[in-house]
Amino acid sequence: MDIITDSLDRLTALVPPGDTVVHVCTPPASRAAVLTSLAAQGFRRLVVEKPVAGDLDALAAIERLRAEHGLDVVVVTQWLAADLTGRLARLVRSGEHGPLASISVRQDKPRFARASDPAHADAFDVEVPHALAVALTIAGPAELTGAGWTDPHAGPLGGAWLSLRHRSGPQTTIHSDLTSPVRRREITLRLRDTTVVGHYPVSADDHHAQLRVGAGPREVFEDEALGAFLVAAYRYFTGAAAAPPGEFAVHATVVRLLAAARDAARSPGNEPARAH
Repeated sequence: MDIITDSLDRLTALVPPGDTVVHVCTPPASRAAVLTSLAAQGFRRLVVEKPVAGDLDALAAIERLRAEHGLDVVVVTQWLAADLTGRLARLVRSGEHGPLASISVRQDKPRFARASDPAHADAFDVEVPHALAVALTIAGPAELTGAGWTDPHAGPLGGAWLSLRHRSGPQTTIHSDLTSPVRRREITLRLRDTTVVGHYPVSADDHHAQLRVGAGPREVFEDEALGAFLVAAYRYFTGAAAAPPGEFAVHATVVRLLAAARDAARSPGNEPARAH
């Protein structure tokens, strides 16, 4: 049943808070205020778009709401539910090709309309959270080592890059170009004995991923991650299944790394870096 209302304050007159899952799609900048209102009305089961918060203050407010009101927050990061991500994680864990040395992610997708959309402050909000969550899941905790904008003329919504060093040793580089004329969501894992290249689906037009391990054959398989993630989330809230992949702690770390990346990108003398 779809419920439409122009005010959050009227929700409790329309649906029972204890039996309702609320999917929060508001921009990150207003996320904490919306969750505060929902918590005050007794809503506890929430599906929230990524990133879970727009800055560190909002993250702290949401963490307090979780502790004080017992909010159960599932953050939509469908790459964590992707079959491709699962295959990559299992390959690294197996140790078959030696230890992981690095992760490189390229997210190229024209998003010119976003330049006039106040919902996103910069390119770090758009595609990067997906890749960050995957990198943290595969290689573990990390610290930021660098960040910046990809194009000096396009501005903060033209694209962004960041680099990490994981505590376990590997390095990660994420590059997102929102002015690219072509679409690409490519992840490359370099292990001691081989290189693995994966491609996530680039749009809802075709839900197929691709994977190649070393010089082996290219695998193409269906990978409709968003639908799988949302089904898993709602099954979890009904008690029929475990929670979808991606603990809240991972998403909180994503917000902290994004905040550090913004600070680095805005620092004086930080020259925009172009992909080679």
